[in-house]
Amino acid sequence: MKSLRDRLNAIYTKAEPENLKTDPTPKIRQDLDRLFHKSDGVKHFAKTTAEKKYPAISEVVQGSWINTPFGDIFRAEYRYALAEPYGNLDLRQIHSPDWHLLKEIFQISDTISPTELLFLDTETTGLSGGTGTIAFLIGVGFLEAHYFTVHQYFITQLSHEEGMLGLLQKLIPNFNCLVSYNGKAFDIPLLNARFILNRMPPISPETNHIDLLHPTRTFWKYSLDNCKLTTVENDLLGLFREDDIPGELIPDAYFDYLRSRRIDKIERIFYHNRFDIITMLANLILVIRAYQSILPEQNPLTDYAKARLFNRKKDIARSVAHYEHVLNSEISLSRRQKTALELAALFKKSGSWEKAVTLWKNLLDDRYPFSLEPFRELAKYYEHRVGDLINAKAIVEAALCKLPVHYNAERGELEHRLRRIEQKLARHNQP
Repeated sequence: MKSLRDRLNAIYTKAEPENLKTDPTPKIRQDLDRLFHKSDGVKHFAKTTAEKKYPAISEVVQGSWINTPFGDIFRAEYRYALAEPYGNLDLRQIHSPDWHLLKEIFQISDTISPTELLFLDTETTGLSGGTGTIAFLIGVGFLEAHYFTVHQYFITQLSHEEGMLGLLQKLIPNFNCLVSYNGKAFDIPLLNARFILNRMPPISPETNHIDLLHPTRTFWKYSLDNCKLTTVENDLLGLFREDDIPGELIPDAYFDYLRSRRIDKIERIFYHNRFDIITMLANLILVIRAYQSILPEQNPLTDYAKARLFNRKKDIARSVAHYEHVLNSEISLSRRQKTALELAALFKKSGSWEKAVTLWKNLLDDRYPFSLEPFRELAKYYEHRVGDLINAKAIVEAALCKLPVHYNAERGELEHRLRRIEQKLARHNQP
């Protein structure tokens, strides 16, 4: 089948035979040649009038311009020495963990080395995602020897998006695993939508992906006010940014740049994105370190979170160790009660009945808020486990005395249990 170019040439030749004799390269021929010129050829995009009025990005942010068929893309380039302290953390620890643990912690398919990680974060024209949201800045970070290198791809016009996506598409296959912060819910779906809308293949769902938001919540949701990256920096790293732009202001700052071409706010967006990416590296170290350490944490609520994690993983010894760290620390009565109940349930499940009974008895103390669980568990233990009906009856009666008035369903349950125990006692007392 003839191509569109061949068919247009044929139509033109038939329509204008005389013109071809007098003018071998008329304007329509030049237009056709330009239209069908190779799409990967170098094009030069002149500055707009507004761009000429203010300094270029490259004058205030270190980097270089990359020419693509779809527009000139600015790439900011930054190297952070791993030996330089990052808050209270030594980033060189990224080379020390047992990297086989990554498969266990993050449920990825392969064993990954540090140099195979590509950290990724986007700055977008909207915070809610959706088809119309565009990533105008894509930041990536990767390890090179003793440095952490950050590259940030930035478009000065929305029409240049396809050029930036093409650069990212060439970069991702050089690495074996993506690392993001809420990337599974936001960054990757957004980028894939933009790839598809620009007729480009999306990022493969088979690509290994570590989303640090989820383990961060697992370890620190009880001890931090929230799990934003800036909170991780402040509370876990002791790091405070200066003159940072809040994330919610970034879309408006970019649209203001498109209108006015002022670069003062854009420079702050580069700063914000760069440190988000470096903090992701630090956050990864913190997550691995928290997973590995069995020692007491500075904040007992972190131990509580770890105890629950290892309980879900059925690692009884680790779970018990962290629960006991919590009980050996200074915590509120309500948290102590909740921790002791969970630990007693764990002892019960593992068959350590004496330890469970000790905890349940301690929880009957009036200093704790009322909870029916220790009464119920002790009554079941004495009635069914050891056959001590006298103690079982005493526990149920004590529970009925302390039971709040509005616990109607629970009162019915206890009264039923008490009648059953009394009937058993009556049968035992018969001659």
